[in-house]
Amino acid sequence: MTKPLRLTPAFFHIMLSVVNEAQHGYAIMQAVHDRTSGSVTLGPGSLYWAIKRLVDAGYLEEVVDGLGERPQRRRYYEITGTGRTVLEREVKVLADILGYAESQQLIKRRGTT
Repeated sequence: MTKPLRLTPAFFHIMLSVVNEAQHGYAIMQAVHDRTSGSVTLGPGSLYWAIKRLVDAGYLEEVVDGLGERPQRRRYYEITGTGRTVLEREVKVLADILGYAESQQLIKRRGTT
């Protein structure tokens, strides 16, 4: 059993990118870029290193296409049950932090004036 992996911002963004459907690396990079308006950029080296760590931790898994064959050029990744649990826990921690920041009037929730 390996030690649980803490979610760095890169890990967190990668897992958010595959939470609802399997994605290949380039699609993950684009999703992170789009979701953060370009403020977070994952290059190929850091992306695939992070994916490998997430797979090794059991949070992501490589999936095959509908025919049961691995695509020749692209590898697709999806979140595992363990990964979803870890991601949900991390989202709760961040929500609690944001709630406290809001209570201290450091931020305002979107949609409020």
